[in-house]
Amino acid sequence: MSFELATLEGRPMFFAALLLVVAPWLILAGSVAAQGLAAWQAQGMFELIGPLVCSAVWVTIALAARRNRATLKDGVLSVRSTFYRYDVPVDALDLAKARLFDREERTELGIAFKRNGVGLPGFHSGHFKLRNRERAFVAVASGRWRVWLPRKGAGGLLLEPRHARALLDALRNAAPPHPTHLAASSGRG
Repeated sequence: MSFELATLEGRPMFFAALLLVVAPWLILAGSVAAQGLAAWQAQGMFELIGPLVCSAVWVTIALAARRNRATLKDGVLSVRSTFYRYDVPVDALDLAKARLFDREERTELGIAFKRNGVGLPGFHSGHFKLRNRERAFVAVASGRWRVWLPRKGAGGLLLEPRHARALLDALRNAAPPHPTHLAASSGRG
């Protein structure tokens, strides 16, 4: 079963393009205008490397951001987001504490620090530390509704699936029965 996660699109994509594509080329144009084209061609061609590299980075991130997906198969939740992958067995998740929440109301689950990931305005992917000091694998965009999937022990996953309730229901259905439910059902017979 596969679930689409939010991707880099809309306003965050626009700001990333401004930051990584438009700004470097405008700076280069200003440099050419200040030096004059002939003088720039004689000694400033190396300045072309910066905007070309920034444009290549933007294209790479934009293409990688399109592979945001969570897959539930054989009791394992596999999350792919940009350059990152995170696989966790469903029984390692504390589904009793899993929550669908409004990011504006639950600020303690907001992103505080990037540990190893892609962090752009309105888009985060990879390993981050949350405001509540938990470590989390994050795949979110600028949407309002997110899912918190804590792991038993420490850390968790912070996701923004397009169909959050369907993901939570599928995880709960795939989870092995809780030991107290097994004891209660075997004691009745």
